Amino acid sequence: MTTYVLSLLFLTAACVAAAVSVTGWRRRHQAPGYGVMAVLGAGITQWAVADAASMQFRDPGIVLTFLGLAFVGVSAVVASWHCFSYTTIDRTWRLTRRSLTWLAVEPVLCLLAIATNPWHHQFFAGAEPTGFDGAYVALFGPLFWLHTTYCYVLLGLALIRVIRGWARGASRYRGYLIAIVISMPATIFNLIGLSLHGRLIDLTVLGYAVTTPIMYVMMTRFSLPGLAPVAHERVFQKIGDAVAVVDAGGRVLSVNPAADHLLRSLLPEPPTNFVGATLRVLFGTDSGIKLLLDTDVDHTIQNVAGSGRDFEIRVSALHDRAGRSIGWALVARDITERSRQRRELERVNNQLREQLRTIELLRADLAEQAVRDHLTGLHNRRYLMNALGAAVEHASNDGTPLALALVDLDHFKRVNDRHGHAAGDAVLVQLATTLSRALGDGEVVARHGGEEFVLLLPGATAAEAVARLDALRQAVRDHALVFGGETIVTTFSAGVTLYTGPESPAALLQAADDALYAAKQGGRDRVVLAAALPAA
Repeated sequence: MTTYVLSLLFLTAACVAAAVSVTGWRRRHQAPGYGVMAVLGAGITQWAVADAASMQFRDPGIVLTFLGLAFVGVSAVVASWHCFSYTTIDRTWRLTRRSLTWLAVEPVLCLLAIATNPWHHQFFAGAEPTGFDGAYVALFGPLFWLHTTYCYVLLGLALIRVIRGWARGASRYRGYLIAIVISMPATIFNLIGLSLHGRLIDLTVLGYAVTTPIMYVMMTRFSLPGLAPVAHERVFQKIGDAVAVVDAGGRVLSVNPAADHLLRSLLPEPPTNFVGATLRVLFGTDSGIKLLLDTDVDHTIQNVAGSGRDFEIRVSALHDRAGRSIGWALVARDITERSRQRRELERVNNQLREQLRTIELLRADLAEQAVRDHLTGLHNRRYLMNALGAAVEHASNDGTPLALALVDLDHFKRVNDRHGHAAGDAVLVQLATTLSRALGDGEVVARHGGEEFVLLLPGATAAEAVARLDALRQAVRDHALVFGGETIVTTFSAGVTLYTGPESPAALLQAADDALYAAKQGGRDRVVLAAALPAA
């Protein structure tokens, strides 16, 4: 008779646990705790059914088979308790694949030991009858004790987590502690039975069956799904940003206090209640607010309704479970100060860029002045030597001709002595102007020093260079300078040389200087080609 009563209790426990499992599974998407409750209830159901079946047989082999099957539920219950303790501490907790793998290691090894027990008898050493109508209980081997130690360590850690949560003052843990206390007698009874080498029927599953509905009720009452509407409303009311929810037709469904205050400060004639109003009515064509309500997008609107305030408005689409658009959530944030800082930063950046541009122009001007003659505006000797070096390298690499002419004013000292240095400067400027106007692309004229000038004529042959210099000579002679009411006629002498390779820049200048000296010695006002070079 006793075994039938116990079997009925086990089956009742299985039905209760199954109901919790089904209910939890249906609500598993609301919070992680519901999914854990579903697994916990399923484990208790399987455990209780296996214990009830084992009570009906008097064959040790069959009894051990059912008791072995019960350990599938035992493993599920222990793992579920472990996970459930985490969900009570952290509502955002999720079971990761790594944690699931670790939790599955011991149950797999346990079930493997039970399946192979007939060959090694290390989990179940055998079975013997009890005083309960001759019902059999198992005699346990060393592998069972390892399994039991693991389970109670895991349950102990879970208990510690819940107690610590209760100690921190969270009222929601009170229900879990009540459930634990209710399950304690069955657990203690089980521990006593184990200490007596398994001579008592294991009633632990009955304690868990009573515990599970209490846990479910407490979780439903105090868990995240139950608190979510209240928490959502509180957050919605307390959030500092202005938040409004509109339906698919653009009609306002709700606004938080921040949004209500913002709208009333912006609209000249705000309605008594914004709920039910449409965005088209609230924000007319004169408001400057144009929102794109068809996708998730951010808007930046400046000087809203002439208020001088800037806002960043985030539009987020809302969908139902079928994926259909049912409205939008609008979150507005005052970015006036940020916009002011951004504009100020842009102004400072523009000012800095302008200053950098001015500095760069000054630097370029200084660099140009460093290679320019201040009187004539022509390049000076420093620039000439760099340009000559580059021209010689180019002529050497490409095999193109390069002519160099050294020009010197005739009797320049006489001009200074007779007409003054101002007149001499004017003569230098006029000659510089005449020479620079005669230059072509890539050609260079520079003041070499005093009344000497150098012309670089890339691509010109000796004959071409002599002809061009002779034409310039005649132009200078024919165009007298009128200065201070006096007419000053000037002439120049020139020496021309041609790069034939591998002359250095200094050698070219020396050859041109030698030719210039020959021109001076020949009577001035003439162009002389370097003696060592052919005339064509």
